[in-house]
Amino acid sequence: MPKTIVFDIEVFANVFLFCGRVLENRNLIVIWGHEENARERLLEVLQSGCTFVSFNGIKFDVPVISAFVAGYDQDTIKRIANTIIKHQMQPWEAERRFKLPRIPLDHIDLIEVAPSFVGLKSYGARMHMRWLKDLPFAHDAIITPEQLPDVELYCVNDLDTTEELYKRLSFQLSLRRQMGEEYGLDLRSKSDTQMAETVFVKRLNLRGKAKVPRSIGYKPPSYISFEAYHLQELLRRISDTIYPIAATGHVELPEFLGEDQVKLNNGTYQLGVGGIHSTHDKKICHVASADYIVTDIDAASFYPSIWVLWGETSGDFNAALTAEYSKIYYRRLEAKAAGDKDVAEGLKVPINGSFGKLLSKYSSMYGPTLGLFITLTGQLTLLMLIEQLEKVGAVALSANTDGIAMGYPKSIEERVKATVSAFEELTKFSFEYTPYRVLAMKDVNNYIAVKTNRKIKAKGIYADAYAEGIDLLKKNPTAKVCAKAVGEWLSYGTPFLETIKKAPFTEFISARNVTGG
Repeated sequence: MPKTIVFDIEVFANVFLFCGRVLENRNLIVIWGHEENARERLLEVLQSGCTFVSFNGIKFDVPVISAFVAGYDQDTIKRIANTIIKHQMQPWEAERRFKLPRIPLDHIDLIEVAPSFVGLKSYGARMHMRWLKDLPFAHDAIITPEQLPDVELYCVNDLDTTEELYKRLSFQLSLRRQMGEEYGLDLRSKSDTQMAETVFVKRLNLRGKAKVPRSIGYKPPSYISFEAYHLQELLRRISDTIYPIAATGHVELPEFLGEDQVKLNNGTYQLGVGGIHSTHDKKICHVASADYIVTDIDAASFYPSIWVLWGETSGDFNAALTAEYSKIYYRRLEAKAAGDKDVAEGLKVPINGSFGKLLSKYSSMYGPTLGLFITLTGQLTLLMLIEQLEKVGAVALSANTDGIAMGYPKSIEERVKATVSAFEELTKFSFEYTPYRVLAMKDVNNYIAVKTNRKIKAKGIYADAYAEGIDLLKKNPTAKVCAKAVGEWLSYGTPFLETIKKAPFTEFISARNVTGG
């Protein structure tokens, strides 16, 4: 039965080291480049039929290993490694430039599957690995025989971290295997957006370099309208504006969107090419009671729904891409309705991952008109809903990208729900309520909310205190015991000291990247 080998390499001016660990039997493979028959031994490992797991192996480790097994001397191997790092070379560029042989490997590279763009040491900190070891010597140092054990210890420590990351990403890798089997693709080393692009490129045979227009426009869907004159003027201005496209392919932000805040009753909102953000919700705590409701009203699958339900009205979009996207969108809705969480979660990846590619000129899915249409329509839709809800007596406490937090007397609850229902019928979107006992906010992006069942929803700098699964890998730890103590006090009235005394040591740890020595 094929085995799984986690591997890493170290390269110095006079040293090449390959380390691997067979996960099934814990055997450690250590091959030094200066040892007798090192190339033959390494080739035997590489051709063993095992599955290999690395962190950034596609772009760095594999090309350097190729140079080693091809017979290059150590000085040339080090020069190739330095060039790859310095110029951030793609593997095919390194193959062509240095005439490297291609080694066929069953290879999983975790760097894109992991949820944020950080190094292996940062993931080690987030997973609370026992050891965080930095490279013990300068990369261009001449390693003495006495220093070789330290190099090996460092490399093996990276194996430990890579192995743990591999285990933490088991669900994400399982989704990638399932989708890969369905579409006949190897998606195991792809990010969410790369998966989406790969699937749609194959399904639709998308080819060729994207054409970047000089500018684009915005045509709102028919349902967008406002009662307040200044919001009508805002809509007119957004619709009449020509949006320049930068050389990078991104939509340039008009000054009136980037600098001017939109005022609506007692609330202020910042619009942009991204999402809407309220600015009146800083350092405030909203408490529900028997007579007062505090609740989130979120649009389900908001951006995907805008694409599928209203994308055709954007004026310029890929009909074949939207048709294929819609198939997956509706399949996911059916899976959610049937309670098939695995299928629903698996289809969520290509659905949510596709949007970013609409605004990337390097993608075959590039469509800035549709991308801008989705983001502006989302913001205007929420602003319109806020206006209608405040008309019946509710107050907008916060607004962010795909939902709003509202407060209102229980006496008008039916009017609020009737307003949302009418809005759903008009817009075709579906909204979900999440009522809170407490909503304690630093600002729109950083808050702790206590649900009616006393469970905590935390965002931003407080999120790691209650993060689970892959969310634990998204942020560096920041003494989570602090946010947890506040959350437990808000939820249960637990004294701070009680939470602090019960907390494990790991909840006191903070980690950050420091540069400059």
